[in-house]
Amino acid sequence: MSTMTHKERQKVGRLLAIKLLNNNVPEDAPEWQKVRDLLCGKKEKKANKRPAKVNGTKKRQLEAIKKRKQIYPRLIEQGYANWQIGAKLGICRSVVSHDLMRFGLQAHQRYHWRATNTATKNTGYYINASSLQADTRIVKALWRIDRKAVVGPWLIERGCWYQDSQGNWYEAPK
Repeated sequence: MSTMTHKERQKVGRLLAIKLLNNNVPEDAPEWQKVRDLLCGKKEKKANKRPAKVNGTKKRQLEAIKKRKQIYPRLIEQGYANWQIGAKLGICRSVVSHDLMRFGLQAHQRYHWRATNTATKNTGYYINASSLQADTRIVKALWRIDRKAVVGPWLIERGCWYQDSQGNWYEAPK
């Protein structure tokens, strides 16, 4: 019985039940126990792939979360992205994202283009090339710009910048 699949046990159980019903065997007879075992699916337990829980694991997890809660604001203020924070702490990016949502924190928005008007000295930061083109009315193919380029009165730079909580702009750490 232990080498049968679930479907095979069900089939054998039904056949045995039909045989007992045809012979008018009473319900409290011991023969019915085998039918119940087969039909009710006493399944073999699968090998547990997870290691057994260690005492104090939950406590250690909570301590680690509490420690990360203190570290996150400093790393966010330094301009690190979620994947960089994860690499520094030795955890995966999705854990960092989950923790930041849990604590009500958010990493800084990254801006990948900076345009400075050399005539007026005004600087703008842009998330993507299309928003840069819309604001500066530049029609040149910006994806050809490697790091810096001068287009008309504009100095266009490609990189990664973020704005801190005081409104100051910084180049993001690599």
